[in-house]
Amino acid sequence: MTPIATIELVLVVALALLVASIVYVWLRRRYISGGKPLMLCAISTGDRRWRLGLARIAGDRLDWFSVVGPSLRPGHSWIRHDLDLGAPRRLGEAVPGLPSDAVCVTGRSRSEDYELALSPAAYTSLRAWLESSPPGFNVNVA
Repeated sequence: MTPIATIELVLVVALALLVASIVYVWLRRRYISGGKPLMLCAISTGDRRWRLGLARIAGDRLDWFSVVGPSLRPGHSWIRHDLDLGAPRRLGEAVPGLPSDAVCVTGRSRSEDYELALSPAAYTSLRAWLESSPPGFNVNVA
């Protein structure tokens, strides 16, 4: 095999891997969303390191998925009535991938404490979802 043919083969394989990776990321994102609201959100679970991900509101659950990685399962999952979000505050340091006006909110659930960083619009939709009553939950309360 000539050196030029070897270089061409390596470039074709590299290009095929790049295209396959892009297609996988796109398909994974489509699968994760499943037609439900999805937002860009970073999480910090105590080590003060932000990890960028996708938050999905699905019925009575909030699921968080890592942006990169092969897993189709959420890295964190919370049930709506177990969530307690604090007041939003300006994000001290910039998180790559989030807008410059992103807000940070401290959250608590039965199993863990964490911080979420997301855009103001995403925070508003998350807060509205959290404060709305799920179907069949306390329906007789006036």
